[in-house]
Amino acid sequence: MVTKQKISPKKPKKKLALIGWRELISFPDYDNFLLKAKIDTGARSSALHATHLLPYENGEEKRIKFRVYQSKMFHYIDAPILGYKKVKNSFGVSEIRPIIQMKIKLGKESWYTEITLARRSGMSYPMLIGRNSLKRKHIIHPHKSFLQGKIKKSKK
Repeated sequence: MVTKQKISPKKPKKKLALIGWRELISFPDYDNFLLKAKIDTGARSSALHATHLLPYENGEEKRIKFRVYQSKMFHYIDAPILGYKKVKNSFGVSEIRPIIQMKIKLGKESWYTEITLARRSGMSYPMLIGRNSLKRKHIIHPHKSFLQGKIKKSKK
């Protein structure tokens, strides 16, 4: 006896973007402020080095003002707090961090993602991009950097 099996058409797969273990990202909602970011598949969430953290309330909404810094340039940001998260830092110490949502741009793609605010001043990269932010849209090349483009220094 032969049975017929109904085959459903597969969705065409979207091409995954190839990125390096470190990349330049920008914040489109904040004047495309640029930061160097480390891509860390070992981290679940993304973290942003922030200073001058000032949580406050605007009516019922909890918000936070903070400053981001890269190469002698900084930008002040004001964002709603989504909540707080207990995170183990790179030294294995647990800490409670505020969570915000920001739009990030990597190469030609941009999307909103949750980011924890942390003190990363001793780290080489002010931004750490974790697995949840990548959303299975990227392939990471562990031996290459800035595959999505690098800023060219202007000649003086």
